[in-house]
Amino acid sequence: MKITKTNKDLVIKIPLYQNSYDAIGQKIGQVSNIVGVIAGERCTISQLIDLGYKDDVQEGQEILIYNDYAEEEDKEDFKILCEELGIPVWEHPICAYCGSVLYGSFLWGKKGNMCNECESKGLK
Repeated sequence: MKITKTNKDLVIKIPLYQNSYDAIGQKIGQVSNIVGVIAGERCTISQLIDLGYKDDVQEGQEILIYNDYAEEEDKEDFKILCEELGIPVWEHPICAYCGSVLYGSFLWGKKGNMCNECESKGLK
């Protein structure tokens, strides 16, 4: 990452790709370095963590919050921006019962996606 400034702007350069390494540290190619994330109403540009030794990547820390209260139109604009920039977009599912964002594994109920808390409450 490189951070500079012009007369009126802060300029942050983030590499779009990173080298990927296998379990013994040999370079096996390149993977995306950043990802657009939609998590409920929150749209961010986040870091991707290379898990080349598992042939995978994982969402890392947020780098930029694009919108904290995005409505459907804002989410579509964000997807279009990411597509124009060549950044993949991940959209996290939402619990159909309580509306919370689901990270990782979750269950399935009669209404759809279900978080572990709603399942433990006995919601069906």
